[in-house]
Amino acid sequence: MIDNFTICVLLYGDHFDLAQRCLGSLLRDGAIPASHLRIGLNAVCDRSRELAYQAAPGNVWEYNENCHKYPVMREMIHGISPIQTPYTMWFDDDSYLEHPSLREWLVAVDASMQGADMLGSLYSIKWQGKQREFVRSQPWYAGKDPVTRGEIRFATGGWWTLRSDLLYRFDYPWTFLDHRGGDAMLGELCHQQNLRLKHFRTGVKINADASGRESKAKRRGFDQLPIGVDFDPGVAAALNTATSTPPGLLAAVPKPRSRIIEL
Repeated sequence: MIDNFTICVLLYGDHFDLAQRCLGSLLRDGAIPASHLRIGLNAVCDRSRELAYQAAPGNVWEYNENCHKYPVMREMIHGISPIQTPYTMWFDDDSYLEHPSLREWLVAVDASMQGADMLGSLYSIKWQGKQREFVRSQPWYAGKDPVTRGEIRFATGGWWTLRSDLLYRFDYPWTFLDHRGGDAMLGELCHQQNLRLKHFRTGVKINADASGRESKAKRRGFDQLPIGVDFDPGVAAALNTATSTPPGLLAAVPKPRSRIIEL
């Protein structure tokens, strides 16, 4: 069953406790080979770095500075070695596996994916600022006008599972995504494209605090407005014209200090 999944984990900062909690939960029964685990490092401490290289030698993307969530996610997904497994699973470092067996848990995830395109813990959030205008400007917009709905339904970004082909079909995460709001807009993409978004959080703690309470982890490091809140169609058009960077070659993101892709 593990052959159906590529598991991506992003670690940040001087938070070895979170790195150990997350990676330790995935590795405790020895079920996951390094070739199915990808780890991004955003300005991590030495102990987190050592743990990452032990867990996934050859599949680590390391950055000395905090390059933010989505640019690093994009490099991990659209970089040198595209994901070949049917499903891609994402963990922020404050999410972790509660189930004692990764192998057994993935059987349940795989079964749930038979009736879904994306799994996650589902939330709804009100539209903010110019987000409706942002959605209408996107190539994946299918005419379902956001003005008819007061909220966006989405899987929170701390943990999710998605059919890998959709990442490449919709070029997600998009080059202009930086740090916040990518999960909500992915949920809106699912709505526009009639993709099956399914609630699933069995056996996993998502954005959890020390007590394991979901979505109670404190926000750390960089923060910003969610994507689209301050959308300016004129600026967006100019940027689209000026930037024609191919997927995986992000000029704005420093190359990782060490990135060895295992083929």
